[in-house]
Amino acid sequence: MAKTKFSIRDFYSKHPFLSHLIMVTATGLVLLWLVLIFLDFWTLHGANAVVPQLKGKSYSEAGSILTANKLSIEISDSIYDRNLAPGTVVESWPRAGAIVKDGRQVYVTVTAFSPKQVTISMPLTGNVSSRQAMSYLRGIGITDIRIKEVPSEYVDLVVGASYGDTPLTVGSVIPITSTVTLSVGHAVTLEEDSLSVDSEFIEPVFDQE
Repeated sequence: MAKTKFSIRDFYSKHPFLSHLIMVTATGLVLLWLVLIFLDFWTLHGANAVVPQLKGKSYSEAGSILTANKLSIEISDSIYDRNLAPGTVVESWPRAGAIVKDGRQVYVTVTAFSPKQVTISMPLTGNVSSRQAMSYLRGIGITDIRIKEVPSEYVDLVVGASYGDTPLTVGSVIPITSTVTLSVGHAVTLEEDSLSVDSEFIEPVFDQE
């Protein structure tokens, strides 16, 4: 019995639906293979780098280290820390040890090169108690506050506020590390008043030979 020779043309004519299905499937597999090859090329498949440890490094040193590892640096945020030198890296993302693509940017948080500036937006003198003034100053980040008691009929009210020799008013802009002095009214007692009056009339005594 003679063997029938397989012919693609005959198969296609006898089974058109199955033939189309096979062709579509084969075409899809080829396209998927080409897409995977393209993605590997586009995303630099295999060209990886490990993010080095940057915490505690200066900004310039961190930049040099990243460049040597085919990465780049970008400042994402800054904080003020008087215990660290300005420009010190305190955090990085992606974190140290992460595997990333070559050329990836590493975002760092560094200590600010200068203290943060704050603006006085409310009156500190007048009908303002020392507690109100101190609460406001602490709320905007100023923690170094000195109280200076001065004689006044307005007890416990702030009669003066200054940063060094500069009076503080609404709109004043000062560093967050500033030392602010509040002059707070202090009632003068009768004894203190008597001493101050007597001191004005004390006559000098000279030794007589």
